[in-house]
Amino acid sequence: MAESSYYSPTAWQPGRDSKPRRKRQQDIRSRSFRFQWAAGQKLSKDYFPNIVPGDFLETWPPNQDEDTNWYVKKEHGKETKKVPIAWINQESVRYATLPSSSWRWLIVKAFAKFLSTIGVLVFTLINITMLFTVEDNWQSLLKEFYIPVVFYGGGGCALVWGVISLIERLFPSVIYKDPKGPLWEFNRRTGLVTVFRNPKKKRDAGQIAWQSPFSEFDGYVHSGPTHQGLPLYYGAMVHRYREEALTLTAFQAASANDEDHKALWNFWLQYMDSTAPLPDIPLFEPHRDKDPVTAEHDKRTGRDPRYWRDMDSATYKQKTDEMYKRCLKIFG
Repeated sequence: MAESSYYSPTAWQPGRDSKPRRKRQQDIRSRSFRFQWAAGQKLSKDYFPNIVPGDFLETWPPNQDEDTNWYVKKEHGKETKKVPIAWINQESVRYATLPSSSWRWLIVKAFAKFLSTIGVLVFTLINITMLFTVEDNWQSLLKEFYIPVVFYGGGGCALVWGVISLIERLFPSVIYKDPKGPLWEFNRRTGLVTVFRNPKKKRDAGQIAWQSPFSEFDGYVHSGPTHQGLPLYYGAMVHRYREEALTLTAFQAASANDEDHKALWNFWLQYMDSTAPLPDIPLFEPHRDKDPVTAEHDKRTGRDPRYWRDMDSATYKQKTDEMYKRCLKIFG
């Protein structure tokens, strides 16, 4: 069959994953590693088809650019070429992120925006409350405390926010610099999970730190308290026998609920399952015909190849809302 030659012998098949561990696969994980990574809620490897986090449909809507590669400029002598450094397609999902210098700009901008809007609003409400207790000195409070803080503090933050926004619009290359290398990859064809070395060091960029079959990993949802004492959840995948672990916050940021992280693990299970079609979401619609198992499934079921791309916005909004509700019902 076509798919047998397309997929590597190491491609993940749930039926094979249920086999017992081989004798040579001894658990060499330390107690501290297991306490840190395997102490959360362990998730099942049985999944629900086409269930993904609801914000996937908001992040990757229909009619997007069908080229899902992230290109960087590489110089070869006098020529400069664009080469892909990260991508999302039917073969693999390879992730890269902006360098630290870019994130510093964006974090400062976000912090300045927060202080000049929400911060000023909260500060104003506090001062209004204080006015009712000051009585005779309310004019002094406004003149010596409220106005200087709002003018210099809020105004300074607004200025920083505006300057960075202007640089972002006029000179985007100053902020959005090319990543030096990928961070990790999930490969559907080979069934391997690869983590690359820290790309901050040029000589390490693109070099493999470790690589293992997806079948040897388990999904976990971890939780920890915020500064206010509220629970904060995040997803991770942990190797059963070796000290290899990967947080999944790149695709699903830490949040106050755990169903999104369970839905993300559900997504990875279907994506890596070489016996099942790709998850039916807009992100993969341009690539479905390139995957043999998915193409055969779509032909057998008569799926419209432009099901998502030709969908009107109202219907798509309804589908997005339904996905959020299904995630809450199944994983909540």
